[in-house]
This record gives sequence, C-alpha cells and structure tokens, in this order.
Amino acid sequence: MHALFDLENSRKDLRTVNVWPVPYQGTVSFMSGTGEGPEAIVRASREIEVYDYELDTELSDLCRIEMLPEFECSAAGPRAQCTAMREYLNSFDPAGDFFLLLGGEHTLAYPLAEFYARKYPDLLVVQLDAHADLRREYQGSPFSHACVMSRIRDLGLPVAQLGIRSLSREEGAVIRKNSGDDLYTCFAWDMPSPARAAARIQEMAGDAPIYITFDADGMDPAVIPGTGTPEPGGLDFTWVDEFFKNLWPGPRLVGMDFCELAPLSAAGRASESAAAKIILKILTRYFHHEQR
Repeated sequence: MHALFDLENSRKDLRTVNVWPVPYQGTVSFMSGTGEGPEAIVRASREIEVYDYELDTELSDLCRIEMLPEFECSAAGPRAQCTAMREYLNSFDPAGDFFLLLGGEHTLAYPLAEFYARKYPDLLVVQLDAHADLRREYQGSPFSHACVMSRIRDLGLPVAQLGIRSLSREEGAVIRKNSGDDLYTCFAWDMPSPARAAARIQEMAGDAPIYITFDADGMDPAVIPGTGTPEPGGLDFTWVDEFFKNLWPGPRLVGMDFCELAPLSAAGRASESAAAKIILKILTRYFHHEQR
C-alpha cells in the first residue's frame, strides 16, 4: 500500500503518524464494503493537494507518515479482533505513539481508545457519527459496531458525541440518564456553531488529551454517500472544517481513527476523497498547533 497523501518524509525531527489500515468488517449489519475503506482512502489521498493556504504550510512540514502493514483480520469474531489488536499495540507506547487507524468498521475504535486510556485515564473521546453506538449489545454481540461507545464508556472515559441523528430507545435512555460532564450528545438537528461546539469540547477536556473517532456516516450522504449505514441530515464539510479550526489551540490530540467508509464505484471517488480531505484537515490543523 502506498503512503497516505503520497508522503514519505524522512525528517526524524518531526512527529510520526502511524497509519494503521485495519480492513475489518465482521459485524456489518446493513451494506458491506467497509473492508475496502482503508485502501480506498489511501488511494484517494494521493490525488489531494496537501498545501494549506490559510496556514501557509503543508503536512510534510509538520509530521512524518509511517505506513504500518495492513492488519490481518480475525475470522473468530469481533472480540477476537479486538484482542489481536490489543496484543499488537503492546509493542507501542501510548505516551508517544500517534496512531491514525483507517477502518474498517467502528468496532476498531475500542482497542485503540483502550490503548491510550492506559496512559491517560481522563482521556476525552470525541465521536463524530450519525449513530449513538451506545447499545449494550447488538445482534448478540457486545463488540458490534453498534456498541463501540458503550465499550469505550466501560473504560471510564468521558465521551462527546457530535452529529448524532439515529438511535434506539435504549440509547436514548442512556443519554437522558447520563448526559452531563462525562457524556455530551449534540444531535444533528440542534447543532451549535462550530466555535461553540469546539469551546464545549475544550471545556470538557480541560487539561486532559483527546482521541477522535470519526465514523464516515457522521457526514451528510451528500458529502460521503459511501458508508455502510448512511443517514440523511448529517454534518457538512464546512461545519467540520470550522470545528477543527476552532478546536486548536486546545487539547492535545493523542490519536484518531476514521472508520466505516464503504467506497461506491457508481459514485466515483467522492466518498474516499472527502474522507481523505477531512483527515488531512485534522492532521494539518493539529500538528500546526503542536509545532507552534
């Protein structure tokens, strides 16, 4: 697999972004294809200009990209997949290793959030998503993609949800009961301005770092139609761009994932191009802030 954004920066003085492709789609419950997401994002990223006019910089000035081998997926179910990922991560250091995980289904966010929680028990997980993913179990599995935020909250981590617009009665009860300092749910029909949303995340994080988990279906299908469970009425690109523009200066970002992209050949390459552009914006804005 080629390097993300076709960047192969040899400068040792820059922070390393470990790009980890994990094409797992073991609990997909609607449309399949998320297993092809990592390769599609990398392929599309090679056609995107990495220069940021507003910041007058480009990603290769700010960090170096390290492409990890595509992770071999387990056929023994999502629990075994999480265990295998946990074992792989044991050779890395949560205090210093920055991961960009490319999924694959959203279940994959759990072992990486758990990895960072070992070092940062007050880590704030920022979720951009159409679905709350707060079910205790789904289709017989507590490790379904529909349960990932429940598993992350089981770690004792606070969660901030942005763009939610599809949830079960069970999940609605969880939100009503727990909404407060450790669970902030911002519904798509009542989104604040990007600046206000960023200020709320900064307030929640305080001095703690953050981890970003980005489900492709958080975006409106007009932006990313290629996802396993598309939901109308989602986030638009300008809102997301402005949100991250306002988030920094702000909390330290220790890692992130982008999951649930399912490329659609009939729709050209719009979905994976949008996903790659969002990833580029997040990385550029954060590492520009960190370098300053």
